Amino acid sequence: MNFEERVTQFITEHQLITSGMRLVAGVSGGADSMALIDFLREKRDIWELKLAVCSVDHGLRGEESRQDLEYVATYCRENDLPFYGKTVDARAYSREKQMSIEVGARELRYQAFAEAVGRFSGDALVLAHHGDDQIETMLMREARGSFGMSRSGIPVRRPFAGAELIRPFLTQTKSDLEAYCAVRGIRPRYDASNDSDRHTRNRFRKNILPFFKKENPSVHLKFQYESERIAEDEMFLLQLAKKELKTVIREESDDQVKLSISTLLSIPSPLQRRIIHLILNYLYTNQQIKPLHQSIHIENLMRLLRSDRASGGTFFPKKLAARKSYDMCVIGFLSRDSVRSYEQVLQVPGVTALPSGEMTAEYLEGNFPAATGCNCLILDPQQFQAPLRVRNWKTGDRMTTNGMSHTQKVHRIFINEKIDREKRGQWPVVVDGKGTILWLPLLRRARPFPPGMTDCKGTYLKLVFTPIDDFGGTQE
Repeated sequence: MNFEERVTQFITEHQLITSGMRLVAGVSGGADSMALIDFLREKRDIWELKLAVCSVDHGLRGEESRQDLEYVATYCRENDLPFYGKTVDARAYSREKQMSIEVGARELRYQAFAEAVGRFSGDALVLAHHGDDQIETMLMREARGSFGMSRSGIPVRRPFAGAELIRPFLTQTKSDLEAYCAVRGIRPRYDASNDSDRHTRNRFRKNILPFFKKENPSVHLKFQYESERIAEDEMFLLQLAKKELKTVIREESDDQVKLSISTLLSIPSPLQRRIIHLILNYLYTNQQIKPLHQSIHIENLMRLLRSDRASGGTFFPKKLAARKSYDMCVIGFLSRDSVRSYEQVLQVPGVTALPSGEMTAEYLEGNFPAATGCNCLILDPQQFQAPLRVRNWKTGDRMTTNGMSHTQKVHRIFINEKIDREKRGQWPVVVDGKGTILWLPLLRRARPFPPGMTDCKGTYLKLVFTPIDDFGGTQE
């Protein structure tokens, strides 16, 4: 089958498009979305479609992105397609919302898509995500420790803005779309930022994806199959978990849920985890917070609930915490003051969940490498006193940072790095058994242990801090 036949078959199998539908295509001007709008335009009369286009300039690439928008607008004028273009300031929005530019740009883009769907009375928003995108997304989420439905990657369809969002290209590759554009005489725009290793997706695309494609050129079809099966399985398990949820909960409010531990543990383990997942989603959503918990957070809570300890606690992102007391567990949001007081012994080796992310510790053998990246710390186990602990920043904290001979206030480091006040109270501080600050993740390391440790050989400890998606941003 050729490209058009394969896409048509996928659309038919999933009943994505029917005769007479009003479709709004999200088009950036790149090869993927230009192939999409051209394919739909070719089917417009055959399928009796009403088409419109939405394009967004995020204001991140100056004149280049403005020309992208004009390129799409020109295509629409030449092909008699209704067009809605919007220019947004993703940097200012992200700064105001205290999120990464990537997350902020995505929010603004989908807001514009929703406006276009409303303006054109669309039945569906159509996007050009393809099979390579699916592989990257599923691998990234697996590496991050995503849970439940998130593991299924990019959905074929989902509700959106009172209509639907559909993706007809998920069984096609990037090269398929580029080849289609070449055959059709389309000269798409090129976004050079897609080559930058700064973005996680780009690193997966450049370093991981080629290996999979070399092993199996049709691997994108395998991933799409798994995506749909995972989604089906998760939907079924969530339905079962929802039925059991009512038997577990003893009290609930908008910001807190109390549950019976013995009742929860009497339920099969796969449903236990999904019940916790549902409770966390409920609490985050009520506070208008995007759920940020990962599988490690759920497993840490389950480990606590199954333990013989009569009491204890664990943390989730965004000041959410769980407290165990005999047969009851309360999951709720902490006050600002209570978040400041947390302190945990690092699991060495192992993974420790923190309010702001997670910290992985592992022993390795060989030459001591230099720490790579601001999220990594290398330590000689002989040069610090155990146990390592991680806690909140406290007033008066000082550390001797790498390259300096005198101590510096942690508070001054926060100011110099323009760390938002709201995030300072959650920032992890790694200390040794003496209370000496060894590391301020993402910001500063203490002096090496010992100096010139890259010349040393033996067993060393590697710490890696993985922040939640919107943690670590500054005021700039």
